[in-house]
Amino acid sequence: MTTAELFEKLNGETAAEALSALCAIAKTKQGRAEIEEALGDRSILAALVKSEQPKARKNVYRLIGALENEADAPLLTHALETEETLFAVPSLILALGRLNEKDALLSYRIPVSESVETDKHIAEITIAYEKALQRFAEQPERTLETLSAPREILCFAPKGFAAELFDELSVLGFSGRIQGDAVRLFTADVAKVYRANCMTEALLPIERNVPMEPKAIAAAAKTCIGTSYRIEIRGYLKDRTGFIEKLKGLLDGRNNPSAYDCELRIDSRNDVCDLYWKLWNVKDERYPWRKGTLPASIHPALGYALARYALSLAKCERPAVFDPFCGSGSLLFACEEQARCRAIVGVDKSSTAVRIARENAKATGSRARFICRDILHFETKEGADLVISNLPFGNRVGSHQENEALYARFLRRLPYYMNEHGVAVLYTADGRLMERLIKDHPQLRLREKRRTAAGGLSPWVFVIEKKNGHSGG
Repeated sequence: MTTAELFEKLNGETAAEALSALCAIAKTKQGRAEIEEALGDRSILAALVKSEQPKARKNVYRLIGALENEADAPLLTHALETEETLFAVPSLILALGRLNEKDALLSYRIPVSESVETDKHIAEITIAYEKALQRFAEQPERTLETLSAPREILCFAPKGFAAELFDELSVLGFSGRIQGDAVRLFTADVAKVYRANCMTEALLPIERNVPMEPKAIAAAAKTCIGTSYRIEIRGYLKDRTGFIEKLKGLLDGRNNPSAYDCELRIDSRNDVCDLYWKLWNVKDERYPWRKGTLPASIHPALGYALARYALSLAKCERPAVFDPFCGSGSLLFACEEQARCRAIVGVDKSSTAVRIARENAKATGSRARFICRDILHFETKEGADLVISNLPFGNRVGSHQENEALYARFLRRLPYYMNEHGVAVLYTADGRLMERLIKDHPQLRLREKRRTAAGGLSPWVFVIEKKNGHSGG
């Protein structure tokens, strides 16, 4: 169900269920942006905080916490004074912590349990209160540059782009090998590892096939790499909270889910798990051009890997690069960082997108030019060496039906945007549609395609060239 459809269910008996679904959407940056756009003047939140349904109030507290918009703080501080349903209070307290409302939390007094029935709720309130206050503990200095000794590090690439990450790490001076969608290294230089723009994350393997039991995991993980940590469990379908509570009592170090310098990653598979450490106290200064984004913006590591792949296909050393659906400009900035482009131009019909792209360019001194125009009505005198774009597709922008007409019209114009030796690298989840349209196109041929994965989807990358004998205009 889409964000818009869920908003239509925020009235009446369906409110609690719709809010729970919105909380799931809010786990991603794109999802939060979609919800923020739908909220408008946020009056719906004010109404839901006063709902007569305790479960709806609990879930709207969760949603407000996930959005982390400080404009909502007054709603929560008032609710803390009036909320009488104990099972809703933990979510309210955690949300206040995420909005940095320290004074409101310090002024709160945890209720005294009056019966066996309230013991559980008071315990949950106490745990939530301690967790919320941990956010205000001293934040770790993210300055780790090297480990005490070389060790194995798995550097993960966006799915389908391990070769691009391997190539980039080789340029940085690393010797490694590809393992699935990761590159396996042996080094202590974590600062240099985090110069790899094609990398989504780096994990330090601890042990594989560990019994999915707190004692076994604690014995394998032993001492925390840093002074504070958090626990992240993936694929575990039982009592996660109870499992984490047992585990953190067995581990060395200080469990602090809000301020930590490493993460214990537990990838569960039935009765066993794989364990990793993920470092959070390493400076990550990649993507300086990423000042502003849009809900449909491509992940920067994926954008960088896609640009690296596309540039390897260009048939000249100083390509002219063109993005017909440029959004906030991510792909063009990634191209500019990796090649001596003689021209960098982006077009988008959204004035908001173009404004953000221009602000990003100004912030980083980019030479990229951005034009606010519908690509179906855009004319150019000279074709580009490389056309690269993250196309609108039905799961994120518009609908499949709308994009079917858009793609057909765009592909008819594509030859005019490419010079004689130009190549187009197009990214979309509407793979079957794109392949059919290219097959039927009299001037274009599909050179190759590549499957990827992002945000629960499985987009394709299409590499397109002109057929022999067609100049494109």
